[in-house]
Amino acid sequence: MKKFAVIFALALCLALTSLVACTDSQADPSDTTDTQAETWLCACGQGNGGKFCSECGTPRPEPETTDPVTEDTTAEGTEEPTEAPTEEGSESESSTEKETEPVETETRAPRYDYFDADVKADVTLDKSAYTDMALTLPANLQVTHDDVMAYIDYVLFQYRTADNGTTQVTDQPMKLGDDAYIYYKGVMDGKEFEGGSNWTDTSPYKLGLGSGSFIPGFEEGLVGVIPANATKESPAEVRVTFPEEYGATELAGKDAIFYVAVEYAVQYTVPAYNRETVEKTLQYEGEKDFYASDAAYLSEFEGYVKTYLESQKAEDLEYAKISALWNHLTEKAACVNLPKPELDYYYNAYLEEIKYYYDYYKSYGGTSFTEQYPDLDAFAKSYMGVEADGDWKAELNRLCEDMVKKDMIAHAIAELEGFETVTEEEFKAELKYWVDSYQGYMTEEEILARMGEEVIREGAFSEKVQKWLLEKASFTFENE
Repeated sequence: MKKFAVIFALALCLALTSLVACTDSQADPSDTTDTQAETWLCACGQGNGGKFCSECGTPRPEPETTDPVTEDTTAEGTEEPTEAPTEEGSESESSTEKETEPVETETRAPRYDYFDADVKADVTLDKSAYTDMALTLPANLQVTHDDVMAYIDYVLFQYRTADNGTTQVTDQPMKLGDDAYIYYKGVMDGKEFEGGSNWTDTSPYKLGLGSGSFIPGFEEGLVGVIPANATKESPAEVRVTFPEEYGATELAGKDAIFYVAVEYAVQYTVPAYNRETVEKTLQYEGEKDFYASDAAYLSEFEGYVKTYLESQKAEDLEYAKISALWNHLTEKAACVNLPKPELDYYYNAYLEEIKYYYDYYKSYGGTSFTEQYPDLDAFAKSYMGVEADGDWKAELNRLCEDMVKKDMIAHAIAELEGFETVTEEEFKAELKYWVDSYQGYMTEEEILARMGEEVIREGAFSEKVQKWLLEKASFTFENE
């Protein structure tokens, strides 16, 4: 993953809002690869290149890509800017002229030239604040031995075998591997919580014990329970703690009790975790010809699993490092005289992003969407994570100020350290990144025309500064 400079890549992504609308209509409707590659703006203000926001865990919106709707949305989007379209813009409505439509010229605010300004005069930051950074990362991004063993248990569960077919068992204690057919209701602080019950359903929920389908502790809490002894009149009690990173904020990190009635179980046996299972069932090929013991072989296998799990978290880990880096620097620095052109640039870019997604989802969602979000104001509040009575534009202004401060700090540090430059090689590498991101849908010339050289140049600079800063930082996890 090349684009670690999330906070700066946001500007580049948002400048391409109209470009996305144009290129979507050219893509294969079944291919979402280039959409996944773009950075995007989450409601919490964090930019991302993956499927989930690295800051709050929110999944990236993935609108469908049906050509007629996309083209309609693009046309509608070009009519919305407050400035009237020019004659040149009006002439570019035909599909044959679409590539030359000067959308960005109409919507992109002029950029402030940081390179020509004495930015360090407006930024107060002690050199020690960025040369010796000890930063902390979320504990959930660290792969522990418990994580490794939990994953191995999950894999072994996939190879379970039935003990006695589909026989419904009610008089035997349940074990990991069994299917439990259950009714459950969750209670927190003495009250049932939304989404935590199937108690009144007409049929039970089929839960594989050890499948990892429910939150940690729930499935394990049913091990040893005899179905006949867990009825709705006398249910089993399973006590759990919701993970800190659980999506629903009102549940995250809180204790709960689940009352569980078990109608019956279907019994399965999970393969034992040993060398024979790993070799023959999981077909792991060891790196050595000889192992002093089975424990040595299994230790190597666990290392292999850990490396795999770390690769799954690698992107989120990089974003967390970037977030920690800039949270640290913006706390340590004092910025004055924030350039208005840049504030306007970010504000317009964010606003176009919000408008684009509002129109896009309105086109697909129809009345179900407009009932929930009757106008742009209602949608923007949700998109920005603002309460119903909140001021989303004030929050937008705050985010823009944060973005400008980060740009100013980067340029100030580069000025002080003597590398506030962008070479031709760095510029071309940044441009190639965007060409690769769009996988051939846009040429270098088209991207330059739509984004502008100043955006590419700033992106290349940001990439260089951020890489330099990350090398100056050390990272530990919260639980270390």
